[in-house]
Amino acid sequence: MKTRGTRKGILLSLEKDDSLESFDQILQNPEHKSLLSGNVMLELTDRLPWSLISGVAERIEAIGGTVLEMRPPTVVTQAKAETIIIARTVRSGGVVQSSGSVIILGDVNAGAEIVAEDDVIVVGRLRGIAHAGATGNENAVIYAQRIESPQLRIAGALAQGDGSSVDRGPEIAHLKDGNIVLRPYG
Repeated sequence: MKTRGTRKGILLSLEKDDSLESFDQILQNPEHKSLLSGNVMLELTDRLPWSLISGVAERIEAIGGTVLEMRPPTVVTQAKAETIIIARTVRSGGVVQSSGSVIILGDVNAGAEIVAEDDVIVVGRLRGIAHAGATGNENAVIYAQRIESPQLRIAGALAQGDGSSVDRGPEIAHLKDGNIVLRPYG
């Protein structure tokens, strides 16, 4: 069990390894007991037996506390970050970073770097460095009209090229069995 103060009172987090016996031991400490004798919010960090939840609530009320609310187990989700769209060529020395995807409406010149947590899409030639899935997203891809990059990265994988390319039309790079695979798009 963990506690922390909030504006409304004390937030008591019940975890799957907790028991009524461990809660009774917490109440043996006069400081803990006084904290829980005010307003208390119960936060369930996992699916827990009702006997534990109701037993803790009863004990809090027995020492003069009030259970104001009970928060069920939640799934933590993070909203997808916004896509950055750059409507120009990224020149040498330019760096573009995004917590989402990056779309370049132009070329990425040699010496430029594009880093995205999701996909990198270049509607032009990619001659600079591109890193898609920068925080480990292995489903990220790199797409360009023509990939001539000396270095591609997807998640933790790295591929190096000589900067040359055969004009095959649009190309896409993705992970397959932990390696970066470059193929014609379509």
